[in-house]
Amino acid sequence: MTDSQPSSPLAANIRQWRVRRGMSASALARDAGISKSTVSELERGIGNPSLDTLWAVAQTLHVSLGALFMGDAGPGEAELKRLTDAPIMARDGEDYIVRLMAGWRNSGEVEVAIVTLAANAVRNSKGNAPGVIERAVCVEGLVEVGPVGASLLLEPGDMLTFRADQPHLYRARAQGGRLVVVQQYPAPA
Repeated sequence: MTDSQPSSPLAANIRQWRVRRGMSASALARDAGISKSTVSELERGIGNPSLDTLWAVAQTLHVSLGALFMGDAGPGEAELKRLTDAPIMARDGEDYIVRLMAGWRNSGEVEVAIVTLAANAVRNSKGNAPGVIERAVCVEGLVEVGPVGASLLLEPGDMLTFRADQPHLYRARAQGGRLVVVQQYPAPA
């Protein structure tokens, strides 16, 4: 792996935001109060940075902490994120755990809905308006979600992101299920 190919979303995002801000690694280190070698390690995807270090980097780059962790799935792809794979943003033992499932910028509209499905219920959609992205988080039961022919089975805590401007479905298993669905509409042209 080369320095131009970071091994993690965190590494790629720190480098991307630093370059977007027109900052050198030295300037980021100085302004964040960390060493230049720490910046280098972060951008190469090595080391184990503390939450304080990541907060300092995010504040210096003027981005949310979540922006440092987000992957790179584009609107033409479906991306499954298992709860157990989501990065931990904050933690206090087992009493309090915050896992980042998604973060995005949007100049269009965003809708959040709770979808409840009875046992074995199926809901087919012909597709939404062009450019709509959907994020479905399973909160209860087992629910098959996604584009027709490419749907995936979600367990509680799993999230699927996919283009919703194509035919897609929601199908509950025998116990029924519940989803939190976020639809992101593009800005008007």
